Amino acid sequence: MRITQISLTNFRSFKQTQVIDLAPVTLMFGPNSAGKSSIFSALFYVQQILDKKQCDPMYIDALNKKYVGGFKNLVHKRDLDSTIKIKIKYELGAELSRSYTYLYPLIEKDLDIKLESPVKKALSISIEFEIAWSKIENKAYIKKYTVEFDDSKIAKVESEDGSKSFITFLNYIHPLLLPANHDKWLRTQEASKAKLHYYNQLEVYGNDVYDPPEDDGSNIFEKLGITAIQDLSFEETPNGKKTVVSLDASRAKEDYQRIFGDIPYDEEKYQVYLSETITNILKSINLCSDDVYVSTLHELINSSEWDKDKYIKIQAHNEYDFLHNPIEIFDVKDIGALPPLGRKLFNSLDLDDVKKSEIVSELLSDVLVAPLDNLLEILKKSVSIGPIRKIIDANYQPLPYIEQKDWFDGSAAWSYLEKANLDILKKINTWMSDEDKLDLGYGIALKEVQSTIRTLDINQSESQNNKSKEIEIKEHTKFDLTKPVSVKKYHYTIIDKFNQISVTPSEVGTGVSQLMPLIIAAVSQQGGIVACEQPELHLHPRIQVAIADLLTQNIDNVNYLIETHSEHLILRLLKRIRQHTDNELPEGLEFIKKNDVAIIYLEPTKDGVIANKIGITEDGEFTDNWPHGFFSERHKELM
Repeated sequence: MRITQISLTNFRSFKQTQVIDLAPVTLMFGPNSAGKSSIFSALFYVQQILDKKQCDPMYIDALNKKYVGGFKNLVHKRDLDSTIKIKIKYELGAELSRSYTYLYPLIEKDLDIKLESPVKKALSISIEFEIAWSKIENKAYIKKYTVEFDDSKIAKVESEDGSKSFITFLNYIHPLLLPANHDKWLRTQEASKAKLHYYNQLEVYGNDVYDPPEDDGSNIFEKLGITAIQDLSFEETPNGKKTVVSLDASRAKEDYQRIFGDIPYDEEKYQVYLSETITNILKSINLCSDDVYVSTLHELINSSEWDKDKYIKIQAHNEYDFLHNPIEIFDVKDIGALPPLGRKLFNSLDLDDVKKSEIVSELLSDVLVAPLDNLLEILKKSVSIGPIRKIIDANYQPLPYIEQKDWFDGSAAWSYLEKANLDILKKINTWMSDEDKLDLGYGIALKEVQSTIRTLDINQSESQNNKSKEIEIKEHTKFDLTKPVSVKKYHYTIIDKFNQISVTPSEVGTGVSQLMPLIIAAVSQQGGIVACEQPELHLHPRIQVAIADLLTQNIDNVNYLIETHSEHLILRLLKRIRQHTDNELPEGLEFIKKNDVAIIYLEPTKDGVIANKIGITEDGEFTDNWPHGFFSERHKELM
């Protein structure tokens, strides 16, 4: 699973909605304070909402307690009347995603509805949160939570005040919500001459009630004396759909006289007449209605008698409406429209059949909870390396437990070296030392450390003796436990290649120490996003160029999100794209295509930051000019 897109509205320096497409390698450029770090903050703000139910955090935990000042500092221009919208899209890929369809396979044979797990069949999922401030409760909460499967909206949860939340939208005609036996159900409905929903009429007969009628319809209009219609369309109003017609003015007056006689011409009256007439004609032609069920799932969820005070109309596709019974979600814990993660959804749906109640609850959990579980898993695997990394000294002690937040100042990287296996250490050494890689002048070596394990005391109590044996057998099964054991252990050390001496991390160059966290994260991470701010700090241009190669070698496992000002880094990426196209890529490097790289330029304006994506050709050339001549300083200085 990988995140492929993030959209921000009214978040910090972003006002109007900006959609940022993330590739395996995404580079963000722009002036200082343009909002590049806001994208990192938005991602991990969402993580904090999902993991800790905090919509109003003073600090972002994953960014090593970075101060953000709560909702009032996160919403654009501190306008508490505005709402923040954050939308994240991710692809599921071949990785197994979370699902809640546990019971259904066991009772499927007892049911007349054939349901399948939507989340198991989806290719991509988008989640959007609308976060608002309640002045009455003096808190931030999730006002709306919307889910899309495969770029089509499937469900929405809303909360008015943060205390109660309701499923106010279900797209009953989403391909992943239509039961597997839907076609059979449709044929049964047709054979019984039942009234069909508008959408089913389109499915069965191919007639779209919202398209202008063809021959038969035209004949009916002519028989009624209506010849002025040039075009038909439909407009949503608070009272339902309104038919909108485009008229030939001269013919309209002639029609009016045939219909109303000598009554003075009134265009509004004629429009109303046409709207009502057309609606009645279309209903009679198609024998369908918005007030009938569109599928067995629609019927199952909304099977009680229609109650206009309880049921609402939702619009799911084109002009098609569906009656829907809003379903309350329990246990929202004052956070609003965010369902609890990690468990099946508790809701107000109470069907007569217990089995059907359970499978519908599982289905709703698959649609609303599983997407959140998946996103949280991606975000927890992600790391963000801040702009100022720790330079450790001789007194540095490795962290006993590495947490996500420890990557922000780089300390996690140095602690990881103490725990890394031999294969990872070899890869780190290769990137540090090889001439065709970063060639930092340093490498990794292993230092042998001897230690002795004491002989077991035969006179110990049986429980103590067994405990000791269990520990030693686990670690040293080939040794005779009745004799002293000398054990070889290894400890990494950094080698100065030129002087052939070991050095401490505090003795390497500042630029190298600042780059090490990115090297280690790039080699070791197995999921999520590796985000890094200004990896080029304190580095020679030759090394800045080589960073680009580092960012292309683990893209099957991670996304890179890099905030940078380095022209050298981007030039190397463009070169590698061109070399791949020309089949000239140096041996030992994984290929990278133009679609594997996204270049985003963030431009501050009076209406908030604008995100411009710079296109790239197969030959590694830009398809667009840099806004305001970014990277034009060299040309100016040479003039």
